[in-house]
Amino acid sequence: MLINCRVSKIESFIKNIYKVYLILYKPIDFKAGQYISTKISDKKQLFSIANCPTETGMIELHIGSSDVNSSLDTIHFFANALIENNCIEIDAPHGEAWLRDNSNKPLLLIAGGTGFSYINSILKSCLSKKLSQPIYIYWGVKNSDFLYADKELTALSIKHSNLHYVPVVIEDNKGKWSGKKGTVLDAILNDFTDISSFDIYVCGPSIMVKAVKEQLISKKNAKLEQMFSDAFSYH
Repeated sequence: MLINCRVSKIESFIKNIYKVYLILYKPIDFKAGQYISTKISDKKQLFSIANCPTETGMIELHIGSSDVNSSLDTIHFFANALIENNCIEIDAPHGEAWLRDNSNKPLLLIAGGTGFSYINSILKSCLSKKLSQPIYIYWGVKNSDFLYADKELTALSIKHSNLHYVPVVIEDNKGKWSGKKGTVLDAILNDFTDISSFDIYVCGPSIMVKAVKEQLISKKNAKLEQMFSDAFSYH
């Protein structure tokens, strides 16, 4: 469905990470884990919806990566729309990897980089619905500077006893990181022996998503029918 909207706010975080907020001219119904598309420089780009589906009048996007140049055109597009108060047309909602909230299975939410936006929507929906099963969030990033929601997730894990948050960094750029190091997949392989009972949601770079799918199935008994990622369609 084509929808007109405008950019209401852009929040800048460290290391080329931004949150973009879109106000919709017409509210939409979407499911946690779905995404939007829009044209930027005549190319269709896809963005996970980061907010909870209860917020029907707005869309939150997380944009950026460890490669400073990779998202410049994208953030310039939204920044210009904010400055000029331009109308933007988006196509939404899309995606089949939405939260199966009728399941009572434990949840494993896996994010790489700003793939966390997808996981954030699912998490916020779980908390809104007061789901009681264990929820594990594994978020992998290049270094701790990219953990832009770290404080919020830490606070939520303290508030909700069924929520377990595990950040993972590839490199310790400040020499003070006391958490898990390496890839997010390595951390999961090390921490779990059998995840056949889990519903698993994954978002991040395509090479990460492919590896997660293959290795969790082959090494940790994950069930393909309980694994969700729109990126699986391409692998």
